Amino acid sequence: MRAAIRVRDVSKVFALADHGGGPVSLIEALRTGKREITTRHVQALDQISFEVAEGERVGIIGRNGAGKTTLLSIIAGLTEPTSGCVEIDGDLHAMLTVGAVLREDMTGRDNIFLDAAVHGRSRQQIDQVADEIIAFAELDEFIDRPVRTYSSGMKARLAFSMGAFINPDILVIDETLSVGDAFFAAKATRRMQEVAASGRIVIVVSHGLGSIVEMCSRCLWLDSGRLVMDGSPQVVTKAYEAAVREADEAELMRKFEGRFVDRVAPLQLDAVEIIQCGDACNATALAMLPLLIVVRGRVDPARPAHDLELVLTRVDGRLVWRRRLGEVGKALPASGPFTVTINMDPFVLGADLYRFDVALHGQGCDGEAMSRVLEVIDEEGQVGGRPLIFYPPLIATRRLEDVKT
Repeated sequence: MRAAIRVRDVSKVFALADHGGGPVSLIEALRTGKREITTRHVQALDQISFEVAEGERVGIIGRNGAGKTTLLSIIAGLTEPTSGCVEIDGDLHAMLTVGAVLREDMTGRDNIFLDAAVHGRSRQQIDQVADEIIAFAELDEFIDRPVRTYSSGMKARLAFSMGAFINPDILVIDETLSVGDAFFAAKATRRMQEVAASGRIVIVVSHGLGSIVEMCSRCLWLDSGRLVMDGSPQVVTKAYEAAVREADEAELMRKFEGRFVDRVAPLQLDAVEIIQCGDACNATALAMLPLLIVVRGRVDPARPAHDLELVLTRVDGRLVWRRRLGEVGKALPASGPFTVTINMDPFVLGADLYRFDVALHGQGCDGEAMSRVLEVIDEEGQVGGRPLIFYPPLIATRRLEDVKT
């Protein structure tokens, strides 16, 4: 039998009781008697459909509450769908929570043999892989001690090793099952690739997009219980990151509502990028580390822009910094694409929410602007107060050659 998973129009609705669903103590229950319980319905999954074939490594991503763990629970047979169905071909081993497949009073070694027997392995088959499981889990002498004496990391390593080396047809792993430190995580990734390469199916939920790209051959993106995208990990994770960034910035921008007059949409500004430690910042940045703001745009000769204004404002309306290129001896090109860089080194801002506005000024284009909102996190903490900014940023501009197509 070839391993396969078929999820067809699966929906799941949970009925949640308001206010905890009733009295919180026996005394209160005796005093108040039967309490009327009101419920509300939460749509955890909404018409999810997909199929997984033998040998696929599928990563599932999405924000908290997107329905990822609910979907895995249904696939694993731990939860029934409200509607739709799931068809499983093959032996499935699911690891959804730390220690869920472990018996606390039994030793690690006894757990290995019991779990393998549950999956239909003979004593001889178990003997062939037991030592390999123990070595991979890195438990040493703890393997003969009760699981209740293990740390959560030790339980996770044992549970993962049991599933990965008993070789079920389908291996399902929730990210809530942490597999230990970076070294062990790398081993786990390689092992899951080996499991899938041998013709089996691996499904894993994770917020670590890098591990999804590295480990999986396919990626599903869930949002609010719906399947948003299904495709290659590189494409899906990139789209997911862009959506998260837009949502985060929209939420931060909402906090500025009523404090600023919105300008019209940009016509000659292409992008405002914020970079720290070589990586693009989505909606947060760290204080005290160098930060680079890159503005990209194009000057239209028919509507020339003679200057570009840069404004940094705190959420309470406090103006932090304002400059025009002309004030620092810089100028935009007469035409064509350009890049303006603002180097904030060191980046000394107090922990707060800030808005960075970039506006073009010139005949016919006044008011064309782009904005980025950034939350500054100060991990070190400052002595003697809450600074705004200590060092003025360095600004540079250069004309870019037109790209010929």
